[in-house]
Amino acid sequence: MQLEKKLLDLLVQSPNTDKIGIIAKELEKESNFVLSNDFQKLKGIWALRWSTSRAPFLNYSPLVDNFQILDPINLNALNLLKPKGIKSILGTGIVAKLKALNEKQIGVRFTYAGLIGPNIGQKKIKALTKIKTEQKGWLEITFLNEDLRICRGDKGTLFILKKIKDEILYNKFQDFIETI
Repeated sequence: MQLEKKLLDLLVQSPNTDKIGIIAKELEKESNFVLSNDFQKLKGIWALRWSTSRAPFLNYSPLVDNFQILDPINLNALNLLKPKGIKSILGTGIVAKLKALNEKQIGVRFTYAGLIGPNIGQKKIKALTKIKTEQKGWLEITFLNEDLRICRGDKGTLFILKKIKDEILYNKFQDFIETI
């Protein structure tokens, strides 16, 4: 519990320190995550707080919310980059279908990508394109609790995400998925 708190504190106070990766590795060693036992804990909105990626869209920014919204029961996901503070599904998004690969890994098949705009009347403006060439990947969950998720991508990238409690935004995600 102390390591988790220390990591969460560092993510806020010193988001660029190398200590984050070191503590994440220690937590991974202690992890007892098993997908069949912990699948439901994945449900919700996860804010990317740190990663080893050099890609700007896979890193934390104080100006942009970088969310991964997961519905493990219906196997739906949305990676969403949106302006910070806006309580809507608005920004650049990639929709994905999920599939358990084993007790640690979740397969990800990307289905749509593009811009998601605001509602105008009853219509949601969106410029999503169906991804024609199959794009797949996987995430290995290496640590999970109620507030924190550590995972590694198929290219070796280490991601640290913090759970955000926002039922309204999660419900908007559910409504959005139904319109695709």
